[in-house]
Amino acid sequence: MVKLKALVVVMLLFGMVLPPISSQVITSELRPPIIIVGNLPQNFVVGPYEEFTVYFYIADDYGVTIGNGKVEVYYRVNDGEWKQGYVKTAAAGENWSIYQSIIRRFYGESQNFYVFYRKVKFPGMPPGTRVEFRIEVTDVEGHTEVSPVYSYYVVNPEGPRVLIVDPSVEATAFMKSLDSLLRQFNISRNFYHYDLSDFEAVAEPLTKVRPWMLSEHHWEALAKGYNVRIISPEELQEELLEFEPQVVILSNLWLPGWGLSGEQIAVLEDYLKEKHAGLIVTGATMYDVTNPEQFRGLAKILGLEPLTVGVEAKNQLNLSSASVMTPFVNTGYSLVLGEGGPFSGGTVDVTVSSTVGWQYLLGSTKFGIAKRSVGRFVEENVNISRDVETSVQNLLGAEVNFSLSASMALSEAVKDMTVLDDGVALRHGGLSAEVSVEGPVLERIRLLKALTGKLPEVLGRTTDYSGGILALEGEYRSVYVSLELEAGTSEERAVLKELVDWARSYEPPKMPEVVILANDIDWGIRGTHLASQLEALGLSVKRVTADEFEAYKDSEIVLILGGPDAYDGVGAYVRQVLPLNEQNAIRNGERGMYVKTDVWKEGQLVVVLAGEDRWQTSRKVKAYMQGVDDDYVRLLLSFSAAVS
Repeated sequence: MVKLKALVVVMLLFGMVLPPISSQVITSELRPPIIIVGNLPQNFVVGPYEEFTVYFYIADDYGVTIGNGKVEVYYRVNDGEWKQGYVKTAAAGENWSIYQSIIRRFYGESQNFYVFYRKVKFPGMPPGTRVEFRIEVTDVEGHTEVSPVYSYYVVNPEGPRVLIVDPSVEATAFMKSLDSLLRQFNISRNFYHYDLSDFEAVAEPLTKVRPWMLSEHHWEALAKGYNVRIISPEELQEELLEFEPQVVILSNLWLPGWGLSGEQIAVLEDYLKEKHAGLIVTGATMYDVTNPEQFRGLAKILGLEPLTVGVEAKNQLNLSSASVMTPFVNTGYSLVLGEGGPFSGGTVDVTVSSTVGWQYLLGSTKFGIAKRSVGRFVEENVNISRDVETSVQNLLGAEVNFSLSASMALSEAVKDMTVLDDGVALRHGGLSAEVSVEGPVLERIRLLKALTGKLPEVLGRTTDYSGGILALEGEYRSVYVSLELEAGTSEERAVLKELVDWARSYEPPKMPEVVILANDIDWGIRGTHLASQLEALGLSVKRVTADEFEAYKDSEIVLILGGPDAYDGVGAYVRQVLPLNEQNAIRNGERGMYVKTDVWKEGQLVVVLAGEDRWQTSRKVKAYMQGVDDDYVRLLLSFSAAVS
């Protein structure tokens, strides 16, 4: 076996120096060549004015260096004209590690074909440059095959560090010459005995989607001023440790193989908290159909956790073929930038698609505008609906109804849901669903439901509310951009750059004071424990009695322990907070946990924890305490920053 392996290597080395072929026939069946690109820039980036040499390998049954045979390389800069590169012969073993990585893929006892080792050098460029290149090989029989159309970017190593998780950079390279690559994969297995299985894994999902579903991403816009790295999802944890980015971008991660696991998201969240780094999530990364685990994990980080209830309830609501979030919607309306966060107003023309479903955050009128506009888009683009449905079926073997999803039926059910003491109730089309939610998730959802319209903060939206930019602060800044801005025009990419600058410029929000209104009985039973827990989480706590409360009615965050009939004047304030039906629900033991806003002043949060007696009040306070953690406090901090 050792001799056999040695013989194969010798034949490969010999193949690179074979003389031109005349009438000799190696095989009776004509076969096209295959092209193996041996190296790309690490993380798809190079430094300023750094030349880059690509080594590549060609295998063919007759040859490519005589007659009509030719090897050509083309490259272009920032979408300019294609230029021809100068191809040179690479010496046997030149750049040994790349050479070895190529030839190790050959297998089989004999290799009855010619092999050619070549290289091409691309000139250095300034930061902010995108270089594309492709290799075209025509063999002596006239077969022409094309390599992937690869891209790499010239970055600014002195700029802020931005880590971009974007497997579409490689996927779009394959999509541009997919037919040729599929032929090469087939012939590599059947004749050349060359292992291209890792390349086939990239290409396989692309055969199940339409080309328009993958857009070109223009990271050169960030590369000009930032130290950018572009990675695949499986590299995330390692790069967080090694690169220590100031901002992480999860770019339109919608294909099934592109999703982050729950463990990866937990590691990412810990990193964001520790380093106060920024996170930007774009487009269909939040598509709950193709990557449900990623959707659930990121919904928490982005303050979109109420949407996870929609996923749990859809079967009960007879919406099993609908998604909560729906990508590939482009109504064509302009993006209106707010005057908060990174922006100072203005509008931007939108060319890219959006993901809808986040609109549950909007008031009824705005939600209706979005629903009508998206509905018109669906009616006018039947082919898009069909393509998405077919692609999802091919990818997952699961049915999805695009028009039903885009009607935002699940988003509307989430918008109108009721948060109970131990779960959530939703309704749609005469059907109802109750979803049991426990602990911290329930308390975050209860809080976010009350803060709808305030959290996440809407930094920008299209004029028809089909696209939005949502932000959350706290220990770090996270942004969800429902638009795929990285695929847009220079104006759209400039908006993304502003978001990167804002996300990395972390400023600790002011810790709000929590005022606890309680009588001596409720304070003694459970109030002191609640106060200690909140203080341990970093909050300042002030306990007041009803006699003192008038001086604290304008406090930003108020917790009231006790119901409408609580002693020592507390009940009188509860009756100011809650309508009669909710007061009676407490008296009857039906409910006892409420969150209200803008009670005694605008920008105020009031939490009522109450039972029909002191012991039931104690149980409600205990349940609340079980749900309050660092993530809950982050929402309080973000609320405080949004209303300040």
